Amino acid sequence: MKLNLSVIMLFTALSLFAQPRLAFDKLQHDFGRVSEGGGDATYDFTFRNTGTQPLVIQNVVTTCGCTTPEWTRQPIRPGETGFIKVAYDVKGRPGAIDKTITVHSNSTPASTNLRIIGEVVPVDRNPSEAYRYPAGAIRLEDLHVSFKRVYSYERPTLVVTAYNPSPDPVKISFINLPAHIRAEAVPATIRQGEKASIRVTYDAGRKNDWGFVSDRISMILNDNKAVDYKLTVTATIEEDFSRWTTAQLQNAPSISLERQIIEGGKIKKGEKKSYNVKITNSGKGKLAIRKIESGSQLVTVDAPKEINAGASADLTVTFDSAGQSGDQNRSFTLITNDPKNAQVVLRLRAEVIE
Repeated sequence: MKLNLSVIMLFTALSLFAQPRLAFDKLQHDFGRVSEGGGDATYDFTFRNTGTQPLVIQNVVTTCGCTTPEWTRQPIRPGETGFIKVAYDVKGRPGAIDKTITVHSNSTPASTNLRIIGEVVPVDRNPSEAYRYPAGAIRLEDLHVSFKRVYSYERPTLVVTAYNPSPDPVKISFINLPAHIRAEAVPATIRQGEKASIRVTYDAGRKNDWGFVSDRISMILNDNKAVDYKLTVTATIEEDFSRWTTAQLQNAPSISLERQIIEGGKIKKGEKKSYNVKITNSGKGKLAIRKIESGSQLVTVDAPKEINAGASADLTVTFDSAGQSGDQNRSFTLITNDPKNAQVVLRLRAEVIE
């Protein structure tokens, strides 16, 4: 009995040792003082797998849409390094920077917090530099309102500034707004040489979508509905899994794929070819494939909307080689309700021959 107990303890110790280990060079970065006009403030947090098994970064979660992460997607072998790149959007955000980035992995512990701090210094610009986009009698600092990452329960507001260089007062209003977007100018009427704040509020819950989404809204001047000026509003809608309870996480779905790189081989030019990838839900809850984002019209993806716990299903990828030649490298993303793999990127590699 003592021998068996010792053997069990030995195997337990070995199994605990044989696992990936996530070790960052540092957990906090200070940007110092950065200019609002200098573009995104970016920093690469580097890490090493100091364990004995491959390390996988499963997800990276930020505390607001102003902070965008990128990270090493492929498994990191023992002794190798990877990165978490963090970009902070300084535009329109003068003042202190203090944001937390949570890294989820198959290491122990399963999550690690990174932090960025600093200060955004506002810039002084003349009107022609600050308001580059003409819209009738007024000028705008931008025609694109980018919310970047927005959690599904959030209602953030961004501001685009308008400037009136004309001698006459101009009234700004909006028509035919979608239900999830609210826009108003404060003040609504601006005189010569004055500015107005165009406040755009985005209700992610009412959009009822996931991933990258885009809308165009119509702005009119002096109630003239015959002429409208378009603003583009974009967002990337995600679920905030940090709000899940312990019970929800324990009963969550878990997606696994038999492969994430599809080797398509040689395809004759003009031919359509399909490939199957098995998806398995190894978790306890129902897996939902909420959306499939493809960066190419040449790739179409058919997948089940839901997969029960313990079940598997096929995802079918079809590549249309019409008009293509040579090496092809196409990617697409599955957006799911798996808290550890909310976004799964797959790649198709093939060669189109005459």
